[in-house]
Amino acid sequence: MGNFSNYKRDDSNPLIGKARCVIVKVEESVSKKSGLPMIIVHVRPSGCKFSVKTYIVNNESFNKNMTRFFDAFPEIGDGNFDFLTWVGAEGAANFGEDENGYLKVTKWVYPEQAESLPPFEGTKPERQEITSFSDKEDEDSEDDGELPFV
Repeated sequence: MGNFSNYKRDDSNPLIGKARCVIVKVEESVSKKSGLPMIIVHVRPSGCKFSVKTYIVNNESFNKNMTRFFDAFPEIGDGNFDFLTWVGAEGAANFGEDENGYLKVTKWVYPEQAESLPPFEGTKPERQEITSFSDKEDEDSEDDGELPFV
């Protein structure tokens, strides 16, 4: 048998710390604690096949928390609450453990702080765009005043 006396336990968690991530799902809900509306954002850390839920509650810290979120995901656009367009957006977050040992987002990472991070690894959902009809098209369409069938 070989000499393995150099073994030393390594309890470091490679998922703890800054990492690129991608949004895989967004949903609206209500906080069980406060009863306030909230956004649940599911992000997939780089190199992982699972997602981590994070909660943004519409409370006294909502504007500060949303500003940090929008800054971390600049391709979404500041103030854009069309959740469908968030899916597939890439950003970065600082990950840590909660009191039960589960992975959570401890804070969002600004793009300039994420420049040194390696590129995102893994599958990303396709980005969605919402297309709306403009008022101009409505003005150009003819209104014959009657229904085409009864």
